[in-house]
Amino acid sequence: MKANSIVLVAGAMLLLTLSCGQRKSAPEGSRQKVWTYSMNKICKEWDGQWQGIMVASDGNCYFSSSTHSKSHGAGFHKFNPKTYEVTVLSDDMTDVCGESDLPGHPQQGKIHSDIQECDGWLYFCTHLSNYWKEGIEAYPGAHILGYEMATGKFRDFGIPMPGYSIYSAIAVDPKAKKIYALMTPFKPEDKANDGCHLFSIDIKTGEMKDLATVVKGKGCSFYFFIDDNGNVWFSLKKRGYAHYDDDHGNLYVYRPSTEKLDTLKDVLPMGQLIDGTRTSEKQDTERSWTWLTPLPGRKKCLFIMGPFGGGDERAWIFDPSKDIESGEAFEPIANIGPSYFQTALAGDRLYFVQWENLDDERYLKAESVREDDPESPDYIDRVMHLRSVSLKEGDDHNVITDHGILMDEEGRKAKMVYALAADESGLVYVYGSWTVKSYKEASLQYLYRDYPNGNMFKLVPRGEFFAVVNTNL
Repeated sequence: MKANSIVLVAGAMLLLTLSCGQRKSAPEGSRQKVWTYSMNKICKEWDGQWQGIMVASDGNCYFSSSTHSKSHGAGFHKFNPKTYEVTVLSDDMTDVCGESDLPGHPQQGKIHSDIQECDGWLYFCTHLSNYWKEGIEAYPGAHILGYEMATGKFRDFGIPMPGYSIYSAIAVDPKAKKIYALMTPFKPEDKANDGCHLFSIDIKTGEMKDLATVVKGKGCSFYFFIDDNGNVWFSLKKRGYAHYDDDHGNLYVYRPSTEKLDTLKDVLPMGQLIDGTRTSEKQDTERSWTWLTPLPGRKKCLFIMGPFGGGDERAWIFDPSKDIESGEAFEPIANIGPSYFQTALAGDRLYFVQWENLDDERYLKAESVREDDPESPDYIDRVMHLRSVSLKEGDDHNVITDHGILMDEEGRKAKMVYALAADESGLVYVYGSWTVKSYKEASLQYLYRDYPNGNMFKLVPRGEFFAVVNTNL
């Protein structure tokens, strides 16, 4: 791999620089269509990433590396598109949270949330790492964190609910200066006797408030939309995760003006495939927002209900000022096919990653096939493409541009992508699991389902890479 540089400025406070020699007129990576950087050369135990990536107002891309390990937590990084330099801001968020010496080896293993910017700060939350019984029982709880871009300082707001994780919605109200997060129980007794709680955190004072119990038992919401009136809108994930008897397509809203959580029952749109045909009845009962971003002014948001949500294959505008019960508030604006976390808006262009064959995207979980060994005689060489549509007024929003296979110049191919960001210059930032050229780049997967009956770690035939796609080339 043609290295640029990496700087570690947190954790052990080491300073490492890998030089690529004499710099030419432009960074070497900027002239490549797909430029990749091996994250497992930094930490072997980083094994995936879900959400946790964004382009900030300083022009840099901030992203996380996650793990299921009991010995190492999530990393937090910055990529500078001018220098093609990756900087490690923290190699283990457990250290940032002050928990490295806690008994039971609990790790803050993931930043499995959106990253939100407000007044020069980035806000996000942690998520537990080790999903087995001992790990869940020892987990102290998820933290709300801030990172100041100008100074490199972290701020730990603390744990809203001890033992609860945040899975995984978080958002900032830029007017009220408040953070909202969804607390999720993982311990058996908490799932049996309690449920998911909506919390607010005052950025200035750090005060935390338990606003409402959203649903009994273990629940999940990936994104919040905070409108220009400060109302917090969200839905609950269902497919492959949980089933709620009274939620087949509900939309929830917390209104600070009334301090109440309201439920609008069965209002989310029914699913439709890219060709206009209806999805199955089973998929229609699993409607939820699986990716979302506010539009300028925060009067509206753009959302999808991808293959792990309602099975819908359109991009939508939600306008809460219009009638929700009648469906007027939901406007389909593009047929894009199935997508999920691997979606990003930059200006008026919507980017997304899909398997070449859309049926693979509909019915395969990338996380389950990324382990396929390329040396196996049964190996199927599925390839992922970066695609986009223009949402510019006057353009045909259903014309899909294919930017090509996610493969770098040395032949590495993307196998799982659940974190995507983009900027208006045409650069798209991809974090995911890729094939490797050597086992120096491979992930050391923690076998939490097999341990202690088998090996603790397994070197797998894929690795974690941060990638930049230059769609101008």
